[in-house]
Amino acid sequence: MERSSKADCWGPARDAETGKGSRQLLAVDGLFCGGCARGLEQRLRKLEGVLDAGVHYLTASAFVHWNPRLCSLREIEACIASAGYRMVERFHLPVVLARLSAATEVLTYRLAIGVFFAMWSMGAAFVLYFGSGVPRSAAWWLALASGACLVPVIVAGRAILAMGWRSLGLRSYTIDTLISGGVLGAILISGLQLMRGNSSVYFDAAAMLMVLRLTGQWIETRVRAGSIAALIELESAAPETAWPASGGPAVSISELGLGDRVRVPAGAQVTIDGRIVAGRSHLNTAFLTGESTPLPVGEGDLVEAGCLNLDRQLVLEVARPFDDRLIDRMGGRVALELAAKGVHTSIDDSLLAVLARATPVLAVLALGLGLLQGVGIEGALARALTTLIVICPCALAIARPLASLAVVSAGRKCGLRIANPSSLDALARPGTVVFDKTGTLTSGTLQVTRVVSLSHLSTRELLSLAARAETGIDHPIARAIVAAAGANGPGGLRLARKAIGTDADGKSVEVAGIAPDGDCPTRAATLEVRLEGVAVGQIYLDDQVDPDVAPLIGHLRRQGARLQMATGDALPSALTIGRAVELKPEEVAASLSPLEKADLVRALVHPVVFVGDGVNDAPAMAASDCSISVRRAHAAATASASVAILDGGLGRVREAMAIASEYRSTGRGNAALALGYNAIVIPLAVMGTMSPLLAALTMTASSLLAIANSLRVGKARPLGAPIRHEHLTSDA
Repeated sequence: MERSSKADCWGPARDAETGKGSRQLLAVDGLFCGGCARGLEQRLRKLEGVLDAGVHYLTASAFVHWNPRLCSLREIEACIASAGYRMVERFHLPVVLARLSAATEVLTYRLAIGVFFAMWSMGAAFVLYFGSGVPRSAAWWLALASGACLVPVIVAGRAILAMGWRSLGLRSYTIDTLISGGVLGAILISGLQLMRGNSSVYFDAAAMLMVLRLTGQWIETRVRAGSIAALIELESAAPETAWPASGGPAVSISELGLGDRVRVPAGAQVTIDGRIVAGRSHLNTAFLTGESTPLPVGEGDLVEAGCLNLDRQLVLEVARPFDDRLIDRMGGRVALELAAKGVHTSIDDSLLAVLARATPVLAVLALGLGLLQGVGIEGALARALTTLIVICPCALAIARPLASLAVVSAGRKCGLRIANPSSLDALARPGTVVFDKTGTLTSGTLQVTRVVSLSHLSTRELLSLAARAETGIDHPIARAIVAAAGANGPGGLRLARKAIGTDADGKSVEVAGIAPDGDCPTRAATLEVRLEGVAVGQIYLDDQVDPDVAPLIGHLRRQGARLQMATGDALPSALTIGRAVELKPEEVAASLSPLEKADLVRALVHPVVFVGDGVNDAPAMAASDCSISVRRAHAAATASASVAILDGGLGRVREAMAIASEYRSTGRGNAALALGYNAIVIPLAVMGTMSPLLAALTMTASSLLAIANSLRVGKARPLGAPIRHEHLTSDA
């Protein structure tokens, strides 16, 4: 390979050093609990020298910002280890996905085992509860059988108990903490009863708690695996081979070093970040920037992997090593943005934290009151157990995952793929909605909008003449002209700044780009058609605004949301599109890089919803509270979005907002149900007016109510019918 002495690159180490400390995205092995992630995040932030930390359990990652003079990476590793986890210095998404996939498979088997044996445990308990004629000796054996059937359930759900114990150590109380307390309390008191020869046991309640939580874990793990798979798709969006400039077969880009030279044929995708040392061409950068207008490049220009070389072969000199390409940084930036946001705290989490802190106090209170009232140690322990059972919010353990499944199903009915239901809280009442321009507010495809004749030729003849030069050229401008002409020519040749061909008489035809006129300085492209070197007409091309945009923006304004356009295109063009969709000039931000878009998102009023279409939007999508990809979006953007529009236009955003509102109200309803239930039954349990049996029955009843409430999502109104524009405009 040809190697140059020059090197123009920057590596991860230099990028991580900001002058204010070191930053690194770490993988955390064994992180499978949102509450534990919150506890680990708090522990890391308390470590001396750590400036900031965010732990994201969805991606099993931690983003840590520390002062190297006060803290080392080894100390951070020790801190993570003390919490019961293992730090992996290199964050590797496929490994995370493999762990989650394996966890899903294991949970499937454990859930099946848990359900099977829990049914037998509850069956034996049912006979004890309602079989008044069962002899005392037979009742004792039935109670023992109920306990024996609980053993496989406990083994299947042992991770729940482990996470409950771990959350205590981290002082981050979760639903696993409460369920573990209820399960262990039921086992303890039931064991004492058996030892005393009594059959008043509560193994069935423990089995029910474990199965409900296993079901919730199974659903959550599947959602996490889907999210990680989306990030992997983003990382693998660019090819991983290149052709050496000296000739020979393609080689892996991992074998290339700084200064190596590779060739990029016309029509091929750029696979490395490099500087052009030979050749001139046009690049389609929509993959990275979202903009459809071809970018002219020549010697000395830096190009990034993922761009498509449209015209002529280029020779590039490797400027950035493998794993440090812009596309690599973008995939890592998505994960980094997720980790930096830390753990999302919902209303359910807040309620669980309060209940967890109150549980030991209430259990001791129930025990003490029982002893003071002279009910004996057995009666006092029964009161304490009753309190542990009723305080367990089993309704939340299963209701939230079921609501997530229901909302995914509701979205599918109206052409939406909802990948991250937890983000819907932001969509229900957004603070700011940010739109990409090209491909989101516009179609992303150039179209001929005007043809002006400067000669005796008609507009149809001008288009046909231009098509003779543009036919056979893989270029957005060429495709637009050929489509508008409705005819093909013999085939033209695209040079650096023009396309050339011949007319039917063999005369030369040129289609060249010129500076836009004063009447329309923001057009995507202005072309001049020349016959034998003489200008005979002009062709104007532009990007078309999505017809759903204006009604949607009107709806968002009435909802009180702030609006913002964020685009990599030039300001004049962005302002023109902004005026067309009724955005104010101050609501338009132009000439932004992908990472600058992410910075803008973080600076806006939250919660922020980002609507985009390209890989270039991925960092901003990750930085937002909820991301939406449009129907024509790149596959990587669709895969990484919280909500993906699979069918229909931007009008689907309103459907998504409606579903999000239902999901949000359902969550609040379940939380209110759990809070009301606990407000009623906890005092009764503490005072001894409720038996453990009644506690188990009321817990089951509250869980069923919460489940029924969760399954209402998407059923309150028809969602599957296509959205008609007149419905949208009537609100506008």
